[in-house]
Amino acid sequence: MAIDFMLGCNYWDSASGTEMWKKWQPEVVNDDLEALEKCGVKYLRVFPLWRDFQPIKKLYNWRGSFGEYTVGEDDEYLDENPDGIDMTMIERFRSFADMAAEHGMKLIVSIVTGWMSGRLFVPPAIEGRNLIADSEVLMWMEKYVKAIVRNLRDKENIVMWDLGNECNSLGEAPTRAAAYVWTATVRNAIICEDTSRPISSGMHSLECNPNSIWQLCDQGSLCDFVTTHPYPSPTIKGDLEPYNGLRTTLLPTAQSEYYSDVSGVPCLIQESGTFSPTIGNAEMSADFARVNILSAWANDLYGYLWWCGMEHLNLKNPPYSWSMIERQLGMVDVNRNPKPVGMAIKKMSEALSALPPLSECKKRTDAVCILTREIDKQGIACAANILAKEAGFNIRIANCETTLPESDMYLMPAAKGWQVTYRRTWDTVLDRVYTGGATLFVTYDGGQFTQIEEIFGIKSHGVYKRNKSHTAHFSFGDICYTPSNDIIIESVGAEVLAANEDGNPVFTVNSFGKGKVFFLGFSPESAALNTCCGFDADESESFYKIYAEVAKDIIGSYKVKSDNPYIGITEKYCDDGSLIVCAINYDKRPHEFSPTIDGDYEVLYGALGEIPKCDGVILRLSRR
Repeated sequence: MAIDFMLGCNYWDSASGTEMWKKWQPEVVNDDLEALEKCGVKYLRVFPLWRDFQPIKKLYNWRGSFGEYTVGEDDEYLDENPDGIDMTMIERFRSFADMAAEHGMKLIVSIVTGWMSGRLFVPPAIEGRNLIADSEVLMWMEKYVKAIVRNLRDKENIVMWDLGNECNSLGEAPTRAAAYVWTATVRNAIICEDTSRPISSGMHSLECNPNSIWQLCDQGSLCDFVTTHPYPSPTIKGDLEPYNGLRTTLLPTAQSEYYSDVSGVPCLIQESGTFSPTIGNAEMSADFARVNILSAWANDLYGYLWWCGMEHLNLKNPPYSWSMIERQLGMVDVNRNPKPVGMAIKKMSEALSALPPLSECKKRTDAVCILTREIDKQGIACAANILAKEAGFNIRIANCETTLPESDMYLMPAAKGWQVTYRRTWDTVLDRVYTGGATLFVTYDGGQFTQIEEIFGIKSHGVYKRNKSHTAHFSFGDICYTPSNDIIIESVGAEVLAANEDGNPVFTVNSFGKGKVFFLGFSPESAALNTCCGFDADESESFYKIYAEVAKDIIGSYKVKSDNPYIGITEKYCDDGSLIVCAINYDKRPHEFSPTIDGDYEVLYGALGEIPKCDGVILRLSRR
C-alpha cells in the first residue's frame, strides 16, 4: 500500500476521552469528526483500548489458586471466545471506521494501547505483571493483536497498523532481547493476519547507544516506519526556550531524521503538540504546527499528527484528573470551534494538495554525521542537524557501529571518551579522506585519538578541565566558548584558522592525502544543545558559522541560497527532472527572503519577499 504524507491528528472523543469505547456515543463521534474534517484532517491515529477490547479476568479458588479465565463483567466462559475479545467493542470500532470513511479520513490503528497519557489500561487478568517480559502477558497480547487485525482488516480506510501507543512505557524491559521479543511478538501477530499494510513502531524515547534497551535499529528491522512524539519537553532539550523559536521548531525534524537515518526506515511525526497554555499561547501552538508540517514534508518525513483532535478540558476521569497537561490540547475547543492550531492545519492541508507526492521527490543530503560511541547520540545528532541547517546544508546521521554511507564530507561532532569509535569506522573514514578526497570535520570534547600529528597536523601540550571561558577569533568574527576539555595545541603542518585570546589554536585544517581534516578544539554541538538560546544566531556564539566555513563549497552549490540562519533550505530532486526548493523560516519573527534565481520557476506555496514567522516558501525550478 502506497503511503504519502499523512496530515491529521490523534483522536479520543470529546465527551469521554479514553472512556469513549465503554461510553460509546456515535452522535458525539460523528460531530467530532465533522469538526475535524473542517480543519483539513485527513488521517486519524486511533486507539482500541486494551482493557476494553480484551477484558479478560482470572478467577481464583482455594487459597488463591488459579481457577479459570473469563471475559467481561458477567464472567463469560472462553469456550467460544478463546481470544477474550469483546465483540461489542469490535462492532463499535467498525462503526467508527465507517464514520471516519464518510468524513474522508484514513486510520492508523495503535493496536496495543495499554498506556495512554500517564495511565495504564490493561486487562484485569494481567494487572500487576511485567507487561513487556511476562510470558502470560505475551500469550494474551498475541491473541489480542491477532483478533483485532482479523476483525478489522476489511476496513479499507485503515492504512497502517501501529504496534501501540508508546509501549516501551508499559513496563520495564529487563534486556534488549526482551524488548526485541516483545516487538517481534506484536509484529508477527499482525502479519499473521494481514500483510497488505505497513506497520509503524508507535514508540518514543528510542536510542542507539550501546547499552540502550529499546534500540532504533531493532525497531527498524521489525517495522516499516519508526515514529517520533516531539513536544517542547526536556527529552531533547526542547524546554529551554519558547517553542516557536528556532531550537524547538527544528527539534522535531532533527529528531525524526535521527530516527529514520539510524533505523534505516522512514519516520513520521506521529504525535506532536504542546502541554498547556502556561508555556505558550494559542497562536504559538499554531506557529509550532505550521512550521513542523512544512519542515516534515521538506525533509522527507511521512506525516504530522497533532495531539490531540478534541479538547478534554472538562473530563474528570483519570488521566485527565491527574495531569493538567492532558486537558487543553485540542485542535478545536470544547464547542468544536477551531482553535488557531486547527486553522493552521487546515491551511497546510490545502497547501499539501498542491505539492508533489513524497514518492516522486527526494531530499538532497550533503554530509554524513558520525555518532561516536560515548556521546549523547540523540542530543548531539539533533544539535549537529540544526547547526548544519542554520549554515545552509543538510546532513544524514550514521551510527559508528554500522556501515558508513559514501559521502564527500563527514562530521564527527563532540568526540569524547577513550573509545571514540570503532577502528573499522575510523579506518573507513580516513581512507575516504586520504584516497577519495573527502573532508572530515572533528569537533573535540575530550576524545582520545591516535596519530594526531599525521591526521590533524597538530601537537597536543595537554588538556585542562578548568571550565575557563575563551574568545576565539575567526575570520567571520569572535565566538565565546567554554570547553569541558581545554586542549592546548600547536600546529605541526595544519593551517590555523582561528586562535583564542591566549594564542592557542582552536580551529585548524590539515591536508591528508587527497582530502582535508578540520579540527575544532571544542564542541559547539554540546554548547548549543545545553544552553538556552544556544542556537540563536543573534547571540555572539553563532556556532553555525563554523559549520558554514567547513561546508562553504557545498553551500555554494545550492541553486537557491540563504545567508539567513533562521531560514533553512532543502532541495528535493523530482522524478520529472524538476527541483523543489523549500525555504522555511524557523523563527518567531518574519524574515526577508528575496534570492536571485537563475531560470524559470513557479511558487507552489507562500511568496518570495518576506517569509512570515514559522512559515515558508516552496518553489519548483524548471531544471536541476
